[in-house]
Amino acid sequence: MRKTTTRTSARRSSRAVKKSSRNRKRPNYKLLFSCLLMSAILSGSITYAFRTPNLGVKSVSIKGTSLCDKHLVNKYAGSMKGQNILCVRKGPVRSAILALNEVESVKIGRAFPDKMWVRVTERKADAVVTDGQSNCLIQCDGLIFHKTGAPVNGIPLIEISDSQELQPGRIASSEQVRGALEIVRSANEKKLRVGKISIDHDGDICLNMVSGFYVKLGQPDDIARKMSLLRRALEYRPSIAREAIYIDLSCPSAPVWKPKVVAQNAS
Repeated sequence: MRKTTTRTSARRSSRAVKKSSRNRKRPNYKLLFSCLLMSAILSGSITYAFRTPNLGVKSVSIKGTSLCDKHLVNKYAGSMKGQNILCVRKGPVRSAILALNEVESVKIGRAFPDKMWVRVTERKADAVVTDGQSNCLIQCDGLIFHKTGAPVNGIPLIEISDSQELQPGRIASSEQVRGALEIVRSANEKKLRVGKISIDHDGDICLNMVSGFYVKLGQPDDIARKMSLLRRALEYRPSIAREAIYIDLSCPSAPVWKPKVVAQNAS
C-alpha cells in the first residue's frame, strides 16, 4: 500500500533541509583605523618630500671635463639647481651634454639630500690631423671632435695636403685621411710606434717612426700587407731601426732599405 505524505510531514522536512545561517564577522575597526592612519601619514610624507625646500638641489659636482666647453657643461648641469631632487629630469641635461663633440658618455646621479653629480667621459684621440692651418683630434672611425693648438705627445700626427676644412663634429671623407687612419689602426694592432704620417700632393705616404727612421709606403693601397712587412722586418732585424735611414715598401713584392753607412760613404 502506497504511503501518502501529509502536509504536516512536508513542513517538517522543509524545515529540516533549511541551513542554519552563519554568524557574521564583526568589522575589525582597529585594523581599519590603522590602515587609514598609515595612508594619511604616507600621503603627508610624499607631499612634504615634493614640496619641502630641504630637498632642493643646492649644488652640482662635475668631473671629467678637459677638452669640452666647461662653460656649457656648467650651464646645462646648473639648470638642475633649485629643483626638487626627486623631480629633477636627468634626460634633457644628459642629452644636452652628449651633443658636445668631445663627449662620449654622461652619467648623472643624486646625492641626497640636496646635491647632484655629473660624470663626463670624453672621447680619446687616435691621432692629430693637420692641413698646415688647423690641428684637430680625430678617432680611427674618422670622427673629428676637437680643435687643438698643437700636436699631442703620444699619438701620431697626420699631415695632409688636401685643401679641406677640418671641422669638429664631421666624419673625415678625404681619401688621404682614410688611408692614414688605416695605417694608425694597423700600427696599433701590430704595436708599431708611428710618430708622424705625411701625405704629399701625389698621395704618397711616408711614416716617421718614433725610433727615428722613415718608412716609404707609396700609394695608400695594400696598407695591411705593407704594415705586416714592416712588422716582420723589425722582428727579423731589430737593429734596422738604428742602422737604416729608411725602408721603402712602396712595392711590397720588392722591399728595400737604405743603410746609414751607405749614405755616409756616398757623401
